[in-house]
Amino acid sequence: MKIIDVNGNERECANVYLDKDYLGFMKVEFSNKLRSYFEWYPIEEFKAKNPNLEYLIKGAHGETEDSLGVVSKSTDTGLTDVKQKWTKDIYAGFPMWISRGKGEGQVRTITSNNKNSVVIDQPWDIVPDATSQYVISHNVHNPHIFGNSLPQVQKNSKKKTKRKI
Repeated sequence: MKIIDVNGNERECANVYLDKDYLGFMKVEFSNKLRSYFEWYPIEEFKAKNPNLEYLIKGAHGETEDSLGVVSKSTDTGLTDVKQKWTKDIYAGFPMWISRGKGEGQVRTITSNNKNSVVIDQPWDIVPDATSQYVISHNVHNPHIFGNSLPQVQKNSKKKTKRKI
């Protein structure tokens, strides 16, 4: 099958399919005499460059945006943020990082979600509480950052000052 790649070049590929692990991306397999390898294309970009292959995208979700917020309540195996309005299971497979507060630094994989709650793959070591902030993103892998504060959810933010570098 031929596709138009990110550089606008026509290339022969072995296979193209929706990536179930990275919603919003097409996984394209290329092969040559030496090896096989994969490249990922955002669905909208793939569709724009390959309109004749739009049938491959049928039923796909758009690229899933990262999410962040403050924990309303939690259990050993999940948490709730009442301010969210997520699509069911849109974050299944995504890493969730507790970025601040009780349980800070823990990362778990989301197995399912509803409009404002997630279920995780293994229990928290320290159950987050209302002081906890979280980040849901495929870009979270194994962070070791402590003392973070997400600007969108700071409760008592002070006037910002410029720092000299």
